[in-house]
Amino acid sequence: MTKLTFISIVALLCFFPQSWAQVLNYSGPASSSLANSLVFDESPWASINNVANLADHSEVSIGISYGLRFNMQELSIRTVGAVVPSKLGVFSAMVYQSGYSKSSMTRYAAGYSRLFGESVSAGFQFNFLTHQILAADRADAFYSSLGILWQTENHLSIGIYIQNSEQSHINYADMEVALPSLFNTAIKFSPDKHFMIMLELEKAIDREMVYKSGLQFNFKDKLYARGGILGKPIELTFGGGFVVGALSIDVGFSHHQQLGVSSGGGINYAFTSKKH
Repeated sequence: MTKLTFISIVALLCFFPQSWAQVLNYSGPASSSLANSLVFDESPWASINNVANLADHSEVSIGISYGLRFNMQELSIRTVGAVVPSKLGVFSAMVYQSGYSKSSMTRYAAGYSRLFGESVSAGFQFNFLTHQILAADRADAFYSSLGILWQTENHLSIGIYIQNSEQSHINYADMEVALPSLFNTAIKFSPDKHFMIMLELEKAIDREMVYKSGLQFNFKDKLYARGGILGKPIELTFGGGFVVGALSIDVGFSHHQQLGVSSGGGINYAFTSKKH
């Protein structure tokens, strides 16, 4: 099998919607080190995943990230995002681009998040997806995502994250392909702000359940260490981050049993140093 053939096969797995329930998608530099967890992504890159995590953000921020799936440039991922808090809630925007000149996918997303009391947060996101294949017409699709988080009084948090509940399709010139409807639910235990452990289940229609687990240590709100495991097949993840003033940097790595190592990193800048 030539390298070009292998790249084409993996690219199809990444881009074609039926395979989105797989773990081939890049979920951001912080989440990718926590078993690609989507429900409890508390980093500034939560706009890639569950925007309900942004409901208590009090800082205007912008960030960029870059990921490299299986050390192949053809499977690189670029994202740029912004978070803007207001009296009405928290607004977010994100552009996600993956692939190379012969096959590329771009996702444009706009989200809104807000708190309901002190224990519930929710977020809604509207997504526009485009898939461009060389010498072919562009294929487009619209879909939405919704997330809800509930924090209990015993250091437990429960969350759900639903994507494409409307069962949208992506329309190519000569065919229509159904996008998967994904349902993620998770539970997080955080006895204090310096430690967190989470378990997550991910299910798509007509696909097996994906199990994820991750943990994070936080040293004085400046240094983060993260790790996780998901499968099947088993994929190990690890990474970390640090904060210097208004600047935060995160990196994440994963190892797939068949496809090898993936890596990613991101930089985020907050325009104020105001604490939550």
